[in-house]
Amino acid sequence: MKKNHRMRQILCILTTIAVAWSFAACGASSGGSKTESMMQNSASYAYDAAYEEETGVTEEAMAADTTSNKLDSGTGENSALSSISQTQMPEDLNLKLIWTANVSMETLEFDQSIQDINALVSELGGFVESSSTSGGSDSRGNYINKYAYFTLRIPSEKLDGFIGQLNDCGTITSQDLSSKNISLQYADTEARKKALETEYDRLLELMAQAESIDAVVTIESRLSEVRLQLDSLSSQLRTYDNLVDYSTVYLNIQEVRNITGTNAVTIGERISNGFSETLYNLQVFFEDLIVFVVVNIPIFLIIAVVVIIALLVLRALRRSARKKEAAKSLPDINPSEQKTEDKQND
Repeated sequence: MKKNHRMRQILCILTTIAVAWSFAACGASSGGSKTESMMQNSASYAYDAAYEEETGVTEEAMAADTTSNKLDSGTGENSALSSISQTQMPEDLNLKLIWTANVSMETLEFDQSIQDINALVSELGGFVESSSTSGGSDSRGNYINKYAYFTLRIPSEKLDGFIGQLNDCGTITSQDLSSKNISLQYADTEARKKALETEYDRLLELMAQAESIDAVVTIESRLSEVRLQLDSLSSQLRTYDNLVDYSTVYLNIQEVRNITGTNAVTIGERISNGFSETLYNLQVFFEDLIVFVVVNIPIFLIIAVVVIIALLVLRALRRSARKKEAAKSLPDINPSEQKTEDKQND
């Protein structure tokens, strides 16, 4: 009864304004500005009434409302780092929550993990919004561990199940889950839209009753403004619905050849993990060294040939220099003495 009484009051006010506006428009052109002011006041009143009826709270109560959905101190978003799961809320609250998850993973089988994740997203009714990959073998035989980045959209009611099943696709190294409460923004947008729809319908009625060109022009101008505002609010509500219905998951996947030890607690476990990591690094070093040597054999052969040629040239130059030095060190002998010495030797 209270709601019907309020609506009757609104209709009476709008009707009174319409009659006054008709007389003003017929009397003088200056009445146009007065009419616009009255129409805007009526629209503002209709908006306030529709908002109170839609949300059940007054403007003062909404301003005093300090409800927030915080699990993170000092931030406006929720965070559940220890237990990666959505907080269970009573269904009658009709909250509008936008869930966002950040997950980092390691995997020994990169390609298989990517296939498993894509299959899991499709199975749960989600979709891949964006993705990028890098790494692998290059033209010189060098291998860089592969890396992938995904932006996934998962139905909000299946977000916990999706994160839980990610453990079957690899090893999760870090995870974060947060939510943003947009209930008040959503209710405010809906109320504004309904108020504008009421104003739009009333303007159509006034258009049908208009008897002057000035009145028609004024109403058409206001109709265009209201229509644009309605389109904008409808688009905003659709965006809200999409963000609420489909959670956003930012997923990083890193290919590794040895899974990082994350369960080391005691000294013995830490020493064991550290020793294992050292042996693994040595193995990787010698593997990379062997690959480097084998891949660059042609270069090494060319260098070896150049070095051998250089050594041979240096050796020849040294022999030539020694012969010249030996020739210079011998004493000078006359030809006649040389012949006599030769005969004696015979």
